[in-house]
Amino acid sequence: MELQLAAVLGSLALGGAVLVLFFGKWWQPLADTDRRVKELADAVEALLRQRAEVLAHDPSPASDPVRAWLRRVQEAQDELVSIKERHDGGQLYVVRLVQYLFLPAGPVAGLAEQQLKAVRALREQGAAILEAALATPQAPPPLLCDPEELRDLPAEAGPARAYLNEALRFLGDCDAALGVWGAGGVGKTTALKLVREVCGRVARFDHVLLVAAARDCTVAKLQREVVSVLGLRDAPTEQAQAAGILSFLRDKSFLLLLDGVWELLDLERVGIPQPLGMANGKVRKVIVASRSEALCADMGCRNKIKMECFNEEDAWRLFKANVGGDAIHRHTEILTLARQVAAECKGLPLALVTVGRAMSNKRTPDEWADALDALKASQLSTTPGSDKSTHALVKFCYDNLESDTARECFLTCALWPEDHNISKDELAQSWIGLGLLPDIAGDIAEAHRFGHSVIAILEAARLLEAGDNHRYNMFPSDTHVRLHDVVRNAALRFAPGKWLVRAGAGLREPPREEALWRGAERVSLMHNSIEDAPAKAGSALAEAQPASLMLQCNRALPKRMLQAIQHFTKLTYLDLEDTGIQDAFPMEICCLVNLEYLNLSKNKILSLPVELGNLSQLKYFYLRDNYYIQITIPPGLVSRLGKLQVLEVFTASIVSVADDYVSPVIDDLESSGARVASLGIWLDNIRDVERLARLAPGVRARSLHLRKLDGARALPLLSAEHTPELGGVQESLRELVAYSSDVEEIMADAHVPGLEVIKFGFLTKLRAMAWSHAAASNLREVAMGACHSLTHLTWVQHLPCLESLNLSGCNGLTTLLGGAEDGGSAAAEVVVFPRLRLLALLGLPKLEAVRVEGECAFPELRRLQTRGCPRLKRIPLRPARGQQGTVRIECDKHWWNALQWAGEDAKACFVPVL
Repeated sequence: MELQLAAVLGSLALGGAVLVLFFGKWWQPLADTDRRVKELADAVEALLRQRAEVLAHDPSPASDPVRAWLRRVQEAQDELVSIKERHDGGQLYVVRLVQYLFLPAGPVAGLAEQQLKAVRALREQGAAILEAALATPQAPPPLLCDPEELRDLPAEAGPARAYLNEALRFLGDCDAALGVWGAGGVGKTTALKLVREVCGRVARFDHVLLVAAARDCTVAKLQREVVSVLGLRDAPTEQAQAAGILSFLRDKSFLLLLDGVWELLDLERVGIPQPLGMANGKVRKVIVASRSEALCADMGCRNKIKMECFNEEDAWRLFKANVGGDAIHRHTEILTLARQVAAECKGLPLALVTVGRAMSNKRTPDEWADALDALKASQLSTTPGSDKSTHALVKFCYDNLESDTARECFLTCALWPEDHNISKDELAQSWIGLGLLPDIAGDIAEAHRFGHSVIAILEAARLLEAGDNHRYNMFPSDTHVRLHDVVRNAALRFAPGKWLVRAGAGLREPPREEALWRGAERVSLMHNSIEDAPAKAGSALAEAQPASLMLQCNRALPKRMLQAIQHFTKLTYLDLEDTGIQDAFPMEICCLVNLEYLNLSKNKILSLPVELGNLSQLKYFYLRDNYYIQITIPPGLVSRLGKLQVLEVFTASIVSVADDYVSPVIDDLESSGARVASLGIWLDNIRDVERLARLAPGVRARSLHLRKLDGARALPLLSAEHTPELGGVQESLRELVAYSSDVEEIMADAHVPGLEVIKFGFLTKLRAMAWSHAAASNLREVAMGACHSLTHLTWVQHLPCLESLNLSGCNGLTTLLGGAEDGGSAAAEVVVFPRLRLLALLGLPKLEAVRVEGECAFPELRRLQTRGCPRLKRIPLRPARGQQGTVRIECDKHWWNALQWAGEDAKACFVPVL
């Protein structure tokens, strides 16, 4: 037995030895490969540390040998990634053995060995570069600009400027990320805006991106912010969007300013190129603003700036600047009280600004004493510097607003997402729909003006601050506003009744908790990605009876959500803009008999049902930019909507709509005598325009889209000659769109006082267009496309309100500004466009000059787009003071290099995006 066991063990040992000998010659090369790849990775890591040391001594190398060495270091890093991908592609022994035996490419071990020799040589060169750098005295990291340039920064920047120099030094050193942290309201956002403004002036970076991360930030949300700032197109998936962002930024220098970061963000998933720092001769830097120092560290910020509340003197200066010197020095007792009121703000910049503005209209010592007592009482139970303390100060400012209307309107701003840029027009439209503005005798234009005046009051009180308009590249913008996150949180606490607000929170489904829905009067779930409504959520919704529901910008809203809405019988306000409604009109809406405001814009609806007439209380109905080119409106529908004040029904197509679809609408208006304060509609012929004119002033045509026009050779709507029969429309017209017509001439000399927007497209026979001051004095936006026969435009010399001018596909256009009113003795004058922000010149192959002679001034220009303008060689810009580095010009590299400039000061205005 023992002999048999010994024989078996001997056989096993012999067999193992044979196997080791047999496979050893195959295993050894694979083991060598692992070792050599590991050695290469360690060597490259050491090389990268060496590169960091070189850049620490010389962040922007001017020496050609150093730049060449840096480029080769980057290539070595890329080669390591390639080798590791090949090596890691077959971790299984069998797979790696097959690769080793049969793949035609050389073994990974050989490639790793060859690259290792190259890396060692680079390290020797790097050592020599470092030795030479150490022998040279090291200068302190340079400032990005001369501090003298900071003199004309906004006064409200205050002592935040003290932190700016520190941030500027970061932009000049080799660190990739900087953290700015501190309590809410200490000025982190202001500091980032100052950095953006200064960087815009010196144009060191190709792109400076200030984006709001906000609470509950997702990758998709951050991508949307980045895409909006860069002016890129949306992509269908996160991966595709990341690829688009990466492709755009890969070969550019950029500074990413992340504001309001609450949690760790994966910038690589967003599409931000890695690594940050210096890469391929480009500078990639990030500044992270957060309330948490630890989070800044987690985001890779080695250096951090802590922003503190202001000291007593700095706080007093900021407070006094916002109150105004006249109010404070009116009485000696007021001066003493004012210092005590400023002290109650605890050095918090946000509070100093808002409380200061609230006190600017206090003229007597008694008023100041009462305010001081109120401030002290409001903060007795709060901890200084806490959010509750700040909320108490915001509450004081809120209570000091001049009217209940302003207070109610302010609170509704919190229904939008945190740090969202809200269009002023959108805000005014919403306030009208919510019934917050006084009914101005059915005059919608006056109601919008009143809404904008309320926004101005809230801005003056510093409860609203200027937002950004990415379309114009305006930073800041006078067309958008935003709510500071601290102020927004306070507003939600002050809201009367119960509100359910989860706007921009990255939701995939509505909240499931029944307690959240029960008793909620206003519900805002806008700007999410709600695509499902499970049964449990449905039961929660069954208990809800909100008065207003905001679901806009949920682009795949589920049918079950719409089914739940039909039970909201108390609903008066419903916004479903851009919610992915397709084909059939959602009949559930027809059950909402108390509905007063309905927005279904930017959807894909084929027809309106007769049952929509059940909404007898409906006042405002918006169906703009509908996807389909055909839409059917049943006869008698408009007459059944007896309280309708606003009706806007448009298609997004510029090709065609259903023939005579508008006839039932005009027939209803004529037969019923209905009064519509704002009508927006498509028309096919001038006869329909005349019918509308006869219905004025009961029916005010605020927006008209004209197509075909039955072979009309002119556009009589803008002609003074046709005012007797069309004056009723001219009086109220705000927006005019004309396309696909045989119009050959446009003589705009009629008095059209409210005309702000004109868009002309596919007017292929249009040869001449002239504008008088009467028709153009209030123009805000002009867009013309595919007007192939047009050779020049005759404008009044000064368009005081024009903000956007977009010309595309006008193949015959030779001069942008020309004609009788721009010649002769006027040629030497400077033509000024005081508010123009966006100028787009696209596909204009014969355009030779912006102006025949003389210069133009665009003091507010922020974005210039040029494509397909090969003959345009000169931009006759007269620079305005402080305009350097403020205009983003998107153009072809060769065209930019060939431009002729009147002087370097004109060229310095532009930041090219090539």
